[in-house]
Amino acid sequence: MLFGGERFVSMIGELNIISELTRVAEEAMEEEENGAKDAKAIEGTPPTTPSEEEKDARKVEKRRKKEELAKKRQETEERNMARVKELSENLKQKLAIYVENTEAEPAAAMAAWEAQIKAEAEDLKVESLGVELLHTIGNVYRFQAKKYMEKQEFLGGFRGVYHSFKETGQIMSGAYSTIKAALDLERTYAELAKAEENNISAEEKQRLEETAAKKALEALWKSGRLEIENILRETCNQVLHDKQVDKKVIKRRAVALKSMGDIYAHVKPDPDQLPNPFMPFEAGA
Repeated sequence: MLFGGERFVSMIGELNIISELTRVAEEAMEEEENGAKDAKAIEGTPPTTPSEEEKDARKVEKRRKKEELAKKRQETEERNMARVKELSENLKQKLAIYVENTEAEPAAAMAAWEAQIKAEAEDLKVESLGVELLHTIGNVYRFQAKKYMEKQEFLGGFRGVYHSFKETGQIMSGAYSTIKAALDLERTYAELAKAEENNISAEEKQRLEETAAKKALEALWKSGRLEIENILRETCNQVLHDKQVDKKVIKRRAVALKSMGDIYAHVKPDPDQLPNPFMPFEAGA
């Protein structure tokens, strides 16, 4: 599986991008089939002006699709809310291993926590996109934890503004990178379609198809990564602004979250680890 499989579900949940791509592919196939049927039906028939009934039918269909899109957006929003709630509970339970270990010496408690997280990271990194996913998760964890911790310090409000600007910049950068990858993919498919019309050689066609496949995976990864980052920001926000627990608990959560984020963010693949077949592009780009 592309995004870590079941091993990462408790941390990032089920990605919407996968179900959305499946839906888009099904709709594209349906439109292609309908287009072929329409083309066959009007073959040899001179063009005619659409009747009022046909115009009304198109308006109804357009309105139906608009309502269907709004409904799907609402369903996605509700699904994300439930997802964040579940992920935040998972994260709270995980952090509780350190948070509730108050009887041990602080250094010993942290050492035990870090040893457990390092062992987990070593185990997870061999999954599909394991290293890349751990880096993504780790960077969000440590940034959100650091933002919370610095806001509690003297002049924390000013630091909070700085972190908010920095976070906004990261979000915009991620969105731009995702859009750029999608547009690049669209251009590549357009080049492939145009080349096929010009009867290109089998070798050139294969080269363009391989390029399109790589760009498709890149667009998929960047879209998935952006979704993961957004969901995890909301998850961390719930965990670190939980009004149901004492502030001391929140502080210990932040300490454990930052430690875990640092470990995840610095995970390295094994020297003999085979290249990931789903990553023919630069993950950090």
